[in-house]
Amino acid sequence: MDAKTLLMAQEIFRLSHHHIQFPFCLMSVNVTRIAIQALREECLSRECNRQQKVIAVVNSFYAATFLRLAHVWRTQQKTISDSGFVLKDLEALAKKSPRRLLKTLESYLARASKGQASLLAQKYPGPQAPRASDLTFTGMCDLQPHSSEGAGLI
Repeated sequence: MDAKTLLMAQEIFRLSHHHIQFPFCLMSVNVTRIAIQALREECLSRECNRQQKVIAVVNSFYAATFLRLAHVWRTQQKTISDSGFVLKDLEALAKKSPRRLLKTLESYLARASKGQASLLAQKYPGPQAPRASDLTFTGMCDLQPHSSEGAGLI
């Protein structure tokens, strides 16, 4: 993940911490499913062939799909009760117009690098707003095993 994509990921993660926003983990599983299905159904073949890369295209497609999810959720003020409809529409768009999603991601990242793009541009009402200090990412290698005398494999 490059620095531009990391900023977007942090914004999406921060957005998911608001009390009316989407459940990050569940949505990420669904976006992963959409990306894998798009690859299997050869919706990404043209772009993979154009770039001569598969993993990079799928990663960008995943980020673009998640960006679209966050944008729709935020701008249309969706709630968890809307999630099925949002995901269905997102999947249809992702399979029908993957290049459009990728172009939107490129445009967003270009604006973000100039400080001109933000998913959090609108202010949250009240004290429920996520703060930058609430956001930390931990990699698997950063986790330290907890040693406990009573713990063990059964």
